Amino acid sequence: MDLFSNSDESKNACHALGRRLAQLRKAAGHTQHELARLVQYGRSSVANTETGHQHPDRAFWARCDNVLQAGGVLVSEYDRIAELDQRRRRSSALRELKTASGPTAPMEVGQSFPGVDSAAVLWEGAGSIEARRLALRSSIDDNVRLTYLENELREAIADNERLTPAILVGRLRPLRAYVDQLMAGRQHPPQRARLYAAAAHLSGLLGALALDLGAFGLAHAYAAEAFDLAEAAEQPDVQAWARATQSLVAFYAGDYHDALAYAQDGLRRGDTSGHRIRLTINGLARALAHLGDRYGVDRAVDDAFTMLSDYPADSPVSASLALGPYCPARTAANAATAYLALGRTAGVTNHLTVAIDAFDTAGLAGPRALSRLDLATAHLHADHPDPEQAATLAMEALALTADQRFESVHQRARQFLAAAHPFARQPQLRHVADLLADRTQIDTTVRPALPSLS
Repeated sequence: MDLFSNSDESKNACHALGRRLAQLRKAAGHTQHELARLVQYGRSSVANTETGHQHPDRAFWARCDNVLQAGGVLVSEYDRIAELDQRRRRSSALRELKTASGPTAPMEVGQSFPGVDSAAVLWEGAGSIEARRLALRSSIDDNVRLTYLENELREAIADNERLTPAILVGRLRPLRAYVDQLMAGRQHPPQRARLYAAAAHLSGLLGALALDLGAFGLAHAYAAEAFDLAEAAEQPDVQAWARATQSLVAFYAGDYHDALAYAQDGLRRGDTSGHRIRLTINGLARALAHLGDRYGVDRAVDDAFTMLSDYPADSPVSASLALGPYCPARTAANAATAYLALGRTAGVTNHLTVAIDAFDTAGLAGPRALSRLDLATAHLHADHPDPEQAATLAMEALALTADQRFESVHQRARQFLAAAHPFARQPQLRHVADLLADRTQIDTTVRPALPSLS
């Protein structure tokens, strides 16, 4: 998409930016084909951009900056060109307006008008009014930027659990700077609300990624910022989403009372929102289970499954940070987690079979691992425990996430091994403990999951 005009100044600047991209690409040792694959654009797009024949949008330059580790120089230059081009367009439009309307004679102080008090009146020229109208019409540029930002966020939320947290953080860091840039500008009230809502989703997503990487302080800070931004946007649906994210962070931090409080507040704010399912099953049910409220868990699980028919999900497996309702698979998986925390295995296997089938089909490593770990724990708590099958499921879970960091998987694996203590002499279970130790060996505070046999 060519966002710039055909002025000589814009053409020269775009050619220079293309040459800069080629220099950085070569310095990084990439061919055009390799760079195109890394930034997820066509090779012809890279080639035409380097020669100045194609002028891609800001997303292209942000991805190139990230892949080439250019420190934001490409995006900064793109923004400079865009700003200069926008000023040139405005100046040109103003000149056309003045030419079309002709010279405006200034009103003299004291000139009287029919029906107007004879007090002195000074009127501005029609050209000034037209200039203000032009500034209002320029808001179309803000709409383009906001649409770009919203699309990037939707893609990132969809890619969560499909890409590693580290990759997604690298992709979102330039967006965070871009949001600050937009917030320093001036938008009309509806655009401002959209900007704050997008910023809330961005901070919430960064908070969830920080949680995945075990950075709890950052996760709390980002999640709190997400809610503050959602409140500034005055959008109850976004507030409910942000509260669900705060509840998630608090849950994995072991702050179960906070997790419950955030979920309850989210339900109050989003009383007609599709986020009610996530808040109820992921927030209320799991926190209540760790607080020992069996009746509360039963009620929350029943409410969540009842709501599924009222809020049909947009896809077979909803995103973990879904902007819409939770799906049946995630609802079943969270119900199983809550019941396991209470030590109740009745019905858990059925819930997890539904969840595992859906997550396997969707190819989501994190949920596949978590559901297998819960099913493994259920095998240990069964009337006739099967530690061998439990160990097999746990090893599958750790293998699925071997090259990814998910704090939730690490915690769930440690909980599984705690339940496996009565079967500590089983070789397969000791192998699971060794696998988990290998993944967390950089953390010297991690204690052995199973007692020593020596």
